[in-house]
Amino acid sequence: MLSKILWRCFYIAICFIVVTGCSSAPQTGQPGGPAPAVVDIWHSLQGAEAEALQGQMQMITENHPEVIVKLNYVPEQNFAAFSYQAEAGGEGPEIFIASREIIHQLYGQGALAPVAYTDEEGFPAALACFRFGEVSYALPWLTDIPLLYFRTDTAEVPVNLSGLFSGKGLSIPAADTATLSAWWNGQGGRLMNNGNVSLNDPNNVAFLQQLSAWRSAQVLRIDPAALTAFTNGETPFVIAGASAARHLTQLNVPWGSIPLSDLLAGQGQSLIGKTLGIANSAIKTTPDMKEAIQTVQKALLTPEAEGALLEAGSLLPANMSYYKRPEAQKGVFPQANMALAKAWVLEGNAPEWKLIAIQDSAWTNVLAGNATPEDELNTAQEQAEKAILVKSQP
Repeated sequence: MLSKILWRCFYIAICFIVVTGCSSAPQTGQPGGPAPAVVDIWHSLQGAEAEALQGQMQMITENHPEVIVKLNYVPEQNFAAFSYQAEAGGEGPEIFIASREIIHQLYGQGALAPVAYTDEEGFPAALACFRFGEVSYALPWLTDIPLLYFRTDTAEVPVNLSGLFSGKGLSIPAADTATLSAWWNGQGGRLMNNGNVSLNDPNNVAFLQQLSAWRSAQVLRIDPAALTAFTNGETPFVIAGASAARHLTQLNVPWGSIPLSDLLAGQGQSLIGKTLGIANSAIKTTPDMKEAIQTVQKALLTPEAEGALLEAGSLLPANMSYYKRPEAQKGVFPQANMALAKAWVLEGNAPEWKLIAIQDSAWTNVLAGNATPEDELNTAQEQAEKAILVKSQP
């Protein structure tokens, strides 16, 4: 009798253990646990950069078993259209990795949600370009900034503009605001004055007259292959992105670099060059997915991840912390750090973005010999006033 009672107690205990074990909360990443969150990323990277991104995704998945990351390449020329079509149907990715221009388009389409992860380690200008109405809709990941390069075998470090235009002069890939911004605004150039359009400001006219004179004297050369001419020793000075330093070093070109503001006694701010941002979708950023999106974005925005993409491509990290690392204390990085730290801060919805395009067109017409600086900038002023008026109307 006693043995039967003991057996029944033993049987009940076993059943209790089984039931309790089955009802305990499963652990993420463990057999029987909840399925990992799937984070889909659309990007426009190719070649070695795409491979480096894939490598970072594998590391994220290994370190965070609660997420699975899927990468999908979308051609840059179709990125905004594909994204709009997908979200219109309730589909699309959780995260976009794209250029500043594409992210601005996505914002205009209502395709983006405010950032899921907050990162204050980006350079101020890079952070601002993805901010609309004081709300951040993307975070800067990789960027670039124009610098002045000189050949150390044929030129000395210029101390001012006069030294720059001695000898064979300067070559630039394009005479636009992005390339010459530090030089232009360091001499008083501006797009707006007290909230009003000022493309025909006297300082703008004087700057364009100066460009035109140097162009006529053949000491300012505008050539899309300017970097190649510099590499071949055909020109002692060139303005190019800080990202070009890697290419020059690989070709054993003897080069040095300085921020453009050094030619103007420290005055002048450069407009940042090509910048990639990380944004999250307005459709897919749901409460259930927000933590997974934050996990992936936080991992991508580390100096280590940005450094891996730098090694694979050419764009520089937009994270200030990277420039404190030992490997960033030499070569182009100190100059790039200085230029990025004082770069021209423009928010994503700043009217200056539209005015820059109008000013660039005016500069092109003058340097092509189609108009005088005064006439062309007066015409640009009229165009700009209309563009701003249309934008401000409800």
